Amino acid sequence: MSQALRVSERMPSLTAVRYFSVAARLLSFTGAAQELHVTQAAVSRMVQTLEQDLGVALFVRNGKFIRLTPAGSAYYQEVSEALAKIHQASQTARRAVQEETLSLIVNTGFAIRWLVPRLPDFQRRYPHIHVDILASEADALESQRPVHLSIRLGSQSAAGHNVTRLNVGDAFGVVCSPALLSYKKVTRPEDLIGQPLLAHTNPSRDFWADFFAEFGLGSPDMGQAPRFHQLLMIAEAAISGLGFALVPLFLFQEELKSGRLVQVFPQTHRPRQGYCLVQTKESEKDHKVSCFQQWLLKTAETTALPPAQTSAIPSV
Repeated sequence: MSQALRVSERMPSLTAVRYFSVAARLLSFTGAAQELHVTQAAVSRMVQTLEQDLGVALFVRNGKFIRLTPAGSAYYQEVSEALAKIHQASQTARRAVQEETLSLIVNTGFAIRWLVPRLPDFQRRYPHIHVDILASEADALESQRPVHLSIRLGSQSAAGHNVTRLNVGDAFGVVCSPALLSYKKVTRPEDLIGQPLLAHTNPSRDFWADFFAEFGLGSPDMGQAPRFHQLLMIAEAAISGLGFALVPLFLFQEELKSGRLVQVFPQTHRPRQGYCLVQTKESEKDHKVSCFQQWLLKTAETTALPPAQTSAIPSV
């Protein structure tokens, strides 16, 4: 086969064909540029490249005005139908992927410290299910994706939803930096009265009042307490020595083992409502939701932090 024949059989650039199709439909390079969100020069350059590639003029140019040549008109008719088929095939492919995409709303701390490190196991078991993790309902609205499941701390039962508590070892313990504990001399829950306490900006996720009540102590004055929007921020503030934090111990085992954080005393607090899986009742029959739910509950059972570990006091 000669070099000339190989060149003549080469497929033209799909981008150039698309630019030509829009310009041919509008009979305007300027209009095509606006629709494609590119410059007029880019459209003109792409059309010229296509004409050179095909070896035929597609437009007659007359100043600011253009019209299709007979060859251009015939070519437009063929490629516009082909592009429509490509568009339809692409939409079908996207819908197929979307049907196998599972969207979750998970708070950042749980996602980073517990869920994401375990997701490779889920993907190995169910390679056809794509998992999208969103941080909030606002993210879901922005991405225009349906939410199939949520993992939340302290979720209340709601009409039309099923709520399942996750057995992940949800004991909350008081932690701080080794340096802070070395001079604060806190050894019992009552010793925290008057100490700097780190709190969550969302009252529903701040358990200090329940913690003190569990040990028969009055609620502390949290008016001047530093507050943070995320659990990971609270833990980092504790590591820096800013104060004492009440955190779910299973999420911070690495910091406790490394000594960056220490558990102040063995007493722990188990909130009435811990981490929960929330799903709509309509999603019960969704295959991908069922697969993820079964995997999640089993994984939580097999990796839960043993009770003996939650009450240990690391050496300081």
